[in-house]
Amino acid sequence: MRDFQPQIEAKLLESGCLTSEQLQKAIDLQAKISCSLGKALWSLNFLTQAEFLHLIGTISGHILLTDWLVVSGSVLDFSIAKTFEPAYLRELGFFPCAWQDSNTLVVAVEEPNNIAIRQAIRSHWSQVKIYEVLATENQIFSLVFEENLAAELLDKGRLTVAQWQEAQAIQQRTGSPLGEILPRLNYLRPIDYVEVLSLLTGLSIFSRLAGAGIRQIDLKLMHRFDPQVMMGDRFIPLAWVKPHALMVLVHDPFDLVVEAAIYAQFPGVELVKVLGTENDITRMLDTCYRQEFSRRAIYQLMARSPKDSAARVFTPAQIAVGYILFAIVLWGLAFDWWHTLAFLIAALNIFFGGAVMFKLILSLIGAADRTHQITKVEVNSIDEQTLPTYTVLVPVYNEPEVTPILIDALSKLDYPHEKLDVLLLLEEKDLATINAAQAANPPRYIRFIYIPDSHPKTKPKACNYGLSFARGEYLTIYDAEDIPDPDQLKKAIYAFRNGSPDLVCVQAALNYYNRDENFLTRMFTLEYSYWFDYLLPGLETLGLPIPLGGTSNHFRTDRLRELGGWDPFNVTEDADLGIRASKRGYTVGVINSTTYEEANCEFKNWVRQRSRWIKGYMQTWLVHNRAPLKSLRKLGLKSWLAYQFLIGGTVLIFLISPILWVLLIYWLATRAYWLENLIPGWVLYISLFNLSISNALGIYLNMIAVFRRRYYKLLLYALLNPLYWQFHSIAAYLALWQLFAKPYYWEKTIHGLSKFTKTYLQFSE
Repeated sequence: MRDFQPQIEAKLLESGCLTSEQLQKAIDLQAKISCSLGKALWSLNFLTQAEFLHLIGTISGHILLTDWLVVSGSVLDFSIAKTFEPAYLRELGFFPCAWQDSNTLVVAVEEPNNIAIRQAIRSHWSQVKIYEVLATENQIFSLVFEENLAAELLDKGRLTVAQWQEAQAIQQRTGSPLGEILPRLNYLRPIDYVEVLSLLTGLSIFSRLAGAGIRQIDLKLMHRFDPQVMMGDRFIPLAWVKPHALMVLVHDPFDLVVEAAIYAQFPGVELVKVLGTENDITRMLDTCYRQEFSRRAIYQLMARSPKDSAARVFTPAQIAVGYILFAIVLWGLAFDWWHTLAFLIAALNIFFGGAVMFKLILSLIGAADRTHQITKVEVNSIDEQTLPTYTVLVPVYNEPEVTPILIDALSKLDYPHEKLDVLLLLEEKDLATINAAQAANPPRYIRFIYIPDSHPKTKPKACNYGLSFARGEYLTIYDAEDIPDPDQLKKAIYAFRNGSPDLVCVQAALNYYNRDENFLTRMFTLEYSYWFDYLLPGLETLGLPIPLGGTSNHFRTDRLRELGGWDPFNVTEDADLGIRASKRGYTVGVINSTTYEEANCEFKNWVRQRSRWIKGYMQTWLVHNRAPLKSLRKLGLKSWLAYQFLIGGTVLIFLISPILWVLLIYWLATRAYWLENLIPGWVLYISLFNLSISNALGIYLNMIAVFRRRYYKLLLYALLNPLYWQFHSIAAYLALWQLFAKPYYWEKTIHGLSKFTKTYLQFSE
């Protein structure tokens, strides 16, 4: 382009894109490192390569390679490039793309009207007409690499023809690079692909470099960059090898995003790239930022917004209010215990009845809702080339038995595996689970993240740590025993793309694959079917805050980070996050997809799990009532009341239900005259309403749960709902004790106890 460059220089100055000083800097750098003017401008951060190409196209009338592929509908014919040596194509900066007709060759060039390129082409086809399209240096290098990749893999027996054709078919469907596809298909190990990449590009491999130049990594240099940016773009600046040359570990040497990030910090720098796998980058970031990531996972939310953290259980104001209310009750009992007790019983009954009616209204609205049903046709309409990277966090602790379930379920997801970023979050001292996960031969899209041993040892802390390594535009969480619907990620993508810009999260339904095992699993299934199929859709339809479930909630990753992630001190961190998102003005939705998991089939284990959930609800209610008037302003009256009923009301119902039942049973057994006098007539009517109507409605709500999923065999078990509520009351009082005694203690749920789980594992083996 040297003959063409004066016109470019004049146009740059004339259009105001550059000052004369900037242009001179670019010309000097061009001479110094022997590169094109476009490359010099790009490295100095004056113009992107795309902007430079558009400028050339405006002057010369040339079309861009990407536009030509779209407009013409053509595909690249890599066989033409075999006429030239790869090094020759890279040196001159061109790539023969396809025959436009029998005598016209389409050639991608970085510099138009380059005489050397025309002579090289006409040395093979003397009478050919040349139709030039513009491409960046990286695009041309990438094409040269891909053209030679097939020969390297096939001729040396690394791949079969069928495997290569399968990879190409996936690339055509999803638009993913072959370097992502081949390892995900398990046809090549990541290091094997890096070796081929090194052979064809001449770049060194990070893991095999020796000498002080690579081993002495400049940590100050690394800390010039955000670790989340480095993980997302998969690069790490290593060290200065010359005053103006920076060695950078890269996963994809053709990625312009990496170069943009480097040039933004160091304009005009010369890049010396070395190749590494994704695991190389993950391990290095973990080594260098381990303490920072761990500290952030525990204290980030508390440092950013102390009032939103459950690290402090009760604030002084809440303690004062509690003492005042307790004093008022004592004063009332001392001076007029009869009316005080009557008032308390009436208040409890009114709240109980109101909470049940509130859930009934939500359920009826949820039952009528059909606006949030994503169809198979809509899922199939998604172009897989537009699908982004999707991160899946899998926190696992002391669960070696069930880890293979999720690995098997993830392999069945209808989502391009090369666009999956699965992080298995393992406690560093949990050797049993680590060994089980490694023995399960996990797919290449699963990375192992080892959580530093620290307190609190909770799931949200592990998720926060994993969030530092997340690469996906979207993110979800699965538990180790989860079996999600194969199309769940695509449904989440569809919901986000067609939802409000304020939609921060969508919740998939949870249900159980061992629902017919015993009484507990049947009641658990009824409860979850009602909650996720009726109540949550009702909340979404009315625009009310949605307390999230602990798994299968799908986030926009950037918004999740903006919210500060999860609260590691809250043992029901998901419900808290749903309320916190609503207070920020974001919305949470639901999608018609289900994740199946193992329902607790043993009572003691069930109580442990449920007490943790209820304790977390208590923590969440306390946190978001530290400044109730402020919460009211942020949420609005409707959402504020809904939150009080749903979070606080759920806990209160569990706590007061046994009291009301004890009073009823005592009266039935003794016909105590004093109790009849204690309860005024209007209070008695409310109590009778709760006994007959509210409990009947509670049973009815459990009954309707069977219809959407056609679990008709569970219908009669809904009649036992009042008994099931008493189990909740046992867990609620345990939770209340733990709220004072050990608020951050994580009651670990033991999985793998179900005979259905054991059968599944045996079958999958």
